[in-house]
Amino acid sequence: MKKVKFKCWVEDDGEKFYGPGPNELLKLIQKQGSLSKAAEQMHMSYKKAWELVQRLNEHSEEPLVILKKGGQHGGGAEVTPRGLGIIKEYENLQGKMKELVDQQTGLIKSLK
Repeated sequence: MKKVKFKCWVEDDGEKFYGPGPNELLKLIQKQGSLSKAAEQMHMSYKKAWELVQRLNEHSEEPLVILKKGGQHGGGAEVTPRGLGIIKEYENLQGKMKELVDQQTGLIKSLK
């Protein structure tokens, strides 16, 4: 069965800034309360996840994630209200894009 697929991301000066991967990482950070646990669930190194969070925070007007240093009681990570808003806006955009793509049944039929 043929399907039209799409990927949606946001660029800043030609560089991918936000898309499916960063969105999933933010959702997992929110769920787990931990960058290391979120990275592990995504099969991503902690270093790569940390760098991604740093890049997201640098490209945003406000931080999307607050990282708390470890210690005796461990650290943690928290998605800020701005980050939660970005997740919601991105998923809303994804939903609208999916609706638009789903309406393009003529293209799929013409490829049969």
